[in-house]
Amino acid sequence: MMGQDASVITNSKVVTTVFDRVLTAIQDGTLLPGQHISDSNIAEQFGVSRTPVREAIQRLREIGLIEASSGRFTRIVDVTPEQTQHAYIVWRALYSVLVTEVVPRAPERTYNVMLRDNAQFLAALPAREARPIAKANLNFFSRLPPESENAALQRAITSVVHLLSLGSMHLPSFIDLESLSDAQRLLLGAVHDQDLAAAREAMVLLGEIEIPVL
Repeated sequence: MMGQDASVITNSKVVTTVFDRVLTAIQDGTLLPGQHISDSNIAEQFGVSRTPVREAIQRLREIGLIEASSGRFTRIVDVTPEQTQHAYIVWRALYSVLVTEVVPRAPERTYNVMLRDNAQFLAALPAREARPIAKANLNFFSRLPPESENAALQRAITSVVHLLSLGSMHLPSFIDLESLSDAQRLLLGAVHDQDLAAAREAMVLLGEIEIPVL
């Protein structure tokens, strides 16, 4: 029994590792929207069996980053601007619930990491390159969900945030980066001061940002 449990734990760790590496490849552009992938090729590349690769791919399907048709293809999803717009509406609604729970007790360590993320976001703005901006923004807003005690809320945010991030890298034009910068600044201050009113003000500002679809 103990050997079986260890095997399950090891397999779970392998699945998580494969999941994280494929997710990183999607986020950094190594794997592009519409690109076909193969579980056998990924298994060979990572030096693992196909079983954890298939499980990792299934997890990526569940959060909307991979689509598959049995016996035909498995590929990175090509997120349309309209899908990005819809994902943003859902994410903002979920994140509003999150800040209500987390900001009044946000720890200093979370503020410190968000401060670093915000600096990286601001540093990426002058070059006007979508990928580093989107990545820095994703990092910034990813720091609060782990502080939630609501597991269902955490899962819901995770299920939409990566789809939103991928879609934001391929919009026809930039969103209002000035308003996004202001929203980050407001939320950062709110986390530092544990100020729910300021956090809600940041969420209102985020709600005024439109996702370009044309």
